[in-house]
Amino acid sequence: FKQKTAYEISRSDWSSDVCSSDLFPSHDTQPGDGVGIISPAGATFKEDDLNIVIEAVKALKLVPKVGQHALDRYGYLAGKDSERAADINQFFADDNIALILPIRGGWGSARLLPYLDYDLIGRHPKIICGFSDITSLLLAIYAKTGLVTFHAPNGFSSWRTAQTESFRQVLFSGEKLTFRNIPDPD
Repeated sequence: FKQKTAYEISRSDWSSDVCSSDLFPSHDTQPGDGVGIISPAGATFKEDDLNIVIEAVKALKLVPKVGQHALDRYGYLAGKDSERAADINQFFADDNIALILPIRGGWGSARLLPYLDYDLIGRHPKIICGFSDITSLLLAIYAKTGLVTFHAPNGFSSWRTAQTESFRQVLFSGEKLTFRNIPDPD
């Protein structure tokens, strides 16, 4: 048994027979592109947290647009299921939005799946990313539309240098990344 130690992926791989190029946005993310900021899971309890996300988006030289329900609260959740899903659907329909970025994960994204307009999403491919609870959205969108999604930082992530550079490499430059398993010395 030989362990595979590296896996390379680039945008050119997504246009292979595995992923149709029609299911990926037609251009690399560019400075000035719009970013839809959503809250599909747990509520953002402090407006300062949203402001940190807005500043992170601006630092990437992108233009933030906050979803109508991003600061809503319905118990632990960031608003009612249909309202949180409406923000996602709205940003997929908006031609001025290139990327959709959740504020945070938490719990509750799977509850949105019946409310998403998968036909709309498939007709207007955009970059959508996140991790944690957002994974349910990413997997459902991929399963229902074939749209490539990204396991990447949420907006309220720490945005360390390595994370930010990887994000820029793939989404801004379309560069190839190499993921390596570090062999256990034992």
